Amino acid sequence: MELRHLRYFLAVADVRSFTGAAETLHVAQPALSQQIRALEHELGVVLIDRGARTRGLTEAGARFAVHARSILREAEGAADEMSGFAGAHRGSIRFGSALQSLTEGRLAHLLVSFHRLHPGLRVVFREAHTRPLLELLAHGDLDLALIHLGEGPEPPSVKIDADAPTLHIERIYAEPLVLAVGPHHALAGRRQVRWQDIAQEEFISFGPGATLRDLIAQTAKLAGVTIRIPVSAENLGTIRALVSAGLGVAVLPRVALTLPGPPLRGVRLTSPRLNRVVSLARNTSRYESPAAHLFAEFLRKGLQP
Repeated sequence: MELRHLRYFLAVADVRSFTGAAETLHVAQPALSQQIRALEHELGVVLIDRGARTRGLTEAGARFAVHARSILREAEGAADEMSGFAGAHRGSIRFGSALQSLTEGRLAHLLVSFHRLHPGLRVVFREAHTRPLLELLAHGDLDLALIHLGEGPEPPSVKIDADAPTLHIERIYAEPLVLAVGPHHALAGRRQVRWQDIAQEEFISFGPGATLRDLIAQTAKLAGVTIRIPVSAENLGTIRALVSAGLGVAVLPRVALTLPGPPLRGVRLTSPRLNRVVSLARNTSRYESPAAHLFAEFLRKGLQP
């Protein structure tokens, strides 16, 4: 059994298709099928049910997938640790970000600058909401994650936080959340609004599980108003376009209004005011490579407002 056998098997398990896995791995499908059969022969069990169209895992395959992921994580961790003896000059950093507004703005330029300064280091980038990123970090599938939490700096108290004993959450900075409206919206000329003033508005938000959506729900409940979210989207650009067109309003970080795109107006929210807390998360129970440490320091300095 070799590590490539495990990678091949997990690729098929993840996409539930030999064809899709072969394309992802850049290998010929017959060669991939042959390697999987060799692995099954060595283990003495069938791992993949080839009778179904979607190639689901057998019971043995599902159990073996857990072991395979653990083995690959340990192997990658060992390789990263050994590369540390050569210093932080080569290797890879698995990095996730939940902040689309930063990715479209400062973060993209920071990644380019880091690659220019450290051409031997490769940043493997992944974008997702905060909670999925924290799960990946806790399971050892990421080295660092840039996330956002939430807080209300005035009563009534509102807070979205992360609770994981093996994770260290480092606050980098906080920035205000504002009500984003289209340029022709009735509130476009207002300097500030209370939550009671927008109780009848239709909100456009990220999907369930997103930090901003949870923060809106908590705040509305404390303010005694019912918020309607008939439209949700995964992409910040989609939300900005829909709000600009007049389909509804959205609660967004103030920086999102400065990005290139359709025109928007930002209105200050009060009673309570809200901030998003930009934070850097890492797993303290796992070895942190010199490369990951170097990248974390680079992010801290580059993201300071």
